[in-house]
Amino acid sequence: MTDQTLPANPYTRNPTLIDRLQLLIVSLAKQKRPSFGKQSDQYQEFYEDFFEDKDVEAYYRDPRMSHRRDTINRAISQQLKPGASICDVGCGLGDVLHGLPDGYKLFGMEYAKSCVERAGKRLAGRADIRHGSIYEIPFDSNSMDAALCLEVLEHIEFDRKGARDIARILKPGGFLIAAVPYTYYWPAYMKHLGHFRHYTRQVFGDMLAEAGLKPEAYLVNYPNWHRTYTMRYAMVRAQHMTVGRLFGKKTLYQFKYPWQSKPALDALADSIEPLRQKDAAMDYSKLDTSTFILARKQ
Repeated sequence: MTDQTLPANPYTRNPTLIDRLQLLIVSLAKQKRPSFGKQSDQYQEFYEDFFEDKDVEAYYRDPRMSHRRDTINRAISQQLKPGASICDVGCGLGDVLHGLPDGYKLFGMEYAKSCVERAGKRLAGRADIRHGSIYEIPFDSNSMDAALCLEVLEHIEFDRKGARDIARILKPGGFLIAAVPYTYYWPAYMKHLGHFRHYTRQVFGDMLAEAGLKPEAYLVNYPNWHRTYTMRYAMVRAQHMTVGRLFGKKTLYQFKYPWQSKPALDALADSIEPLRQKDAAMDYSKLDTSTFILARKQ
């Protein structure tokens, strides 16, 4: 299959009520942002404004991000010795690189020039951040021990081409940690988030293997916990935007009612912690939602 013949939607099942609710949440969250356009000027504008300052707080306060960060750091610590080189392809504001353990040589590539500037300042002296395209990553072939590509491949028109260039910069035996959405795909995701497609475990694993990156481990991504948290997060966010104004101008992650002992989102995470622990025990190699993959260059 060529890049051009990749099906936009690999799903054959019918959407569920939860799928429809997740689309509604995305639509409400992104309604004030510009829509994605495939013309070069629209495309550039969309991604230059894609990340906001509040995304930095979310990376450290949102448990969905913190649990993913812990999983990545655990895998890297197990796989790499100090001094190894790691490149984050599509590094955004540099959150993932900033949260990596000390002792590694860090590199990043980002399409949006605004993010390159901000990540470069944020990681000055610690990481080499460059502007570029995932189709022509601005690092030498066989130069990296590991690469990260987190929620990026769904944003590009030719994901196979991007995966091949990630494989190019990896040393033989080097590995990629990649994550893409596993939810049901709707065309509206293109408008709101710039997504060309979503994936199942099999579709994503096959695409990586075709690029010379053999899936070796399916990392925990807590699908049931993640889905439940996202639904309830939307309710807390709505409360913060309405009655929350009565309790002062606090950020979403600081918002709490006077009778609560901790912020509402922290209380939410605590209430569904048993579900996360249950998800942690699942066999991810058999789940269609396992699209958080460690794949090694052959």
